[in-house]
Amino acid sequence: MKSARCSVDAEPAQAARRRLAAADAGTVLDASARAAYRRRLAELREELDEAGAYGDLGRADRLRTEMEFLTEQLSSAMGIGGLPRRFGGARERARSAVTQNVRSTLKRLVQAMPALNEPLARRIRTGTFCAYEPDPSRPVAWQL
Repeated sequence: MKSARCSVDAEPAQAARRRLAAADAGTVLDASARAAYRRRLAELREELDEAGAYGDLGRADRLRTEMEFLTEQLSSAMGIGGLPRRFGGARERARSAVTQNVRSTLKRLVQAMPALNEPLARRIRTGTFCAYEPDPSRPVAWQL
């Protein structure tokens, strides 16, 4: 009796997996949204100058709040070198996972050792690259 063997060509399956892993959902903000945000920021700057000229502190406060929000949104949508950040790609997933793990670990460390909050937790930067940036005015002598 002959045994039947099923043969599957692995190359197309592996290529498909690589394409899926490299695929993403596009940029966090598309070009038209980024342009609209920038136009609105320019409008807000003009309105802020006008509010300042008239001494309208309440309006100036509201304008600054909106400007901060839009600036934060634009910053989070941009990556290194001002290139649009891609959403859902392998790099973005890895960046997000590392950021979440670093923040979670720091939170537990600070809960266990509150003295680490200032010299450690507030000086770690996450993103495409992670870095510990000690405060140059307050050198830390680490003891292990």
